[in-house]
Formats: sequence, C-alpha cells, structure tokens
Amino acid sequence: MQVMNNSNQKNVISLENRHTAHRLILYISMASITMFFAVTTSAVLVKKADVLNWAQFPLPDIFFISTIIAVVSSLAFYFSYRLYQQKKFMAFRWMLALSGLISLGFLISQLLGFEALKDMGLPITGNVAGSFIYFLAIVHGLHIIGGLTVLLIMLVKAILARKNIQFEGSGVINKKRLFSMEILTSYWHFVNVLWVYLFLFFYFNYQ
Repeated sequence: MQVMNNSNQKNVISLENRHTAHRLILYISMASITMFFAVTTSAVLVKKADVLNWAQFPLPDIFFISTIIAVVSSLAFYFSYRLYQQKKFMAFRWMLALSGLISLGFLISQLLGFEALKDMGLPITGNVAGSFIYFLAIVHGLHIIGGLTVLLIMLVKAILARKNIQFEGSGVINKKRLFSMEILTSYWHFVNVLWVYLFLFFYFNYQ
C-alpha cells in the first residue's frame, strides 16, 4: 500500500511539473508575441515621423465590429471553460463550438476590413500607412488561426470522448482536458486583448 501511495504521489508531482512547464512555455510565447507587436507598432510611429506624405484616414467601421466580436469570443471561451469545470459537458461542447464560430466571424470581419481599405484607395501595397495595417492584422490573424486549429482538435476530442465512462460519460472531469482548456483560454484572452490594443493603436494613429 505504501508503495502505491508513493507511486501516486510521484505521478501527481510529475503532472504538476508538466503543467508548470506548459504554463511557462505559454507565458514565454505570449511575451515574445507581445514584444514583436510592441516593436512593430513602435516602428510604425518612427516611420510615420519620417514619411512626409503619411496617409491620414478614418479606420473602417468594420474594424470596430471586429473588436466587439473579439470581446464576445473571449467571453464565450471563458464560459465554455467554466461549463466544463461545472461538469456541464454537453453545454461545454456547444459553447466551445460557438466560440470557434465567433472567432471565424472575427476573421471574416478582418477580410471585410481589408476590402474596405481597398475601396478607400489603400491596397496592401503602394501605401506605407495602409501596408502596416494589413501586415499587423494578418500576423494577428495567423495567431487566431493557430488557436482555432487547436480549438477544433479539442472539440473533436471532446465529442469523441462524450461517452467515455472513465471521465465525461460518468460525470467525471478529465483533468488533462481541463488543463488544456485553461491553457487555450489564457491564449484566447491574450490574442483578443492584443487585437483591442491594435485597434486602439490604429484608431489613434491614423485619424
């Protein structure tokens, strides 16, 4: 019995160590992404000061809608995480799917924003001021697509495991899935807060 207890304790410690390592990787990744966007937006300000004919134009309204969608997406993802904690597994799967659809709507709104910029005479190339918006929005969108890919994988696994008698099928939380949700929720909030920052940056520097 003592041997089994020692083995269980070692497994718990090992799991906690892996979780700590994964959180550290996430935080380092978020710090790196933050530095990239901080440096790039700083470069925009430097370029704006150097370019005599820097284009001043109102940001298309669709980007404001994108910001609202980003906030709603974060809320939906948070609720999906909370639903799993409350063992409401079916509601969790539906809310997770909904958050993915909302995020897809965000990407669509970004494409519409690009079309609006083109209609204003600001294609992706040919104008320095406009090109920065395309570049930053596209790089941010790639991070959203990466998150959506992980979300889709997680959703498929959750659907396949809905009758797993070891966990969800018996009303038991899968700690591995819960931790994955914790990590992805943190990432989701991060990328959406990042978009809010970009929107405010564009709004106050392009008017």
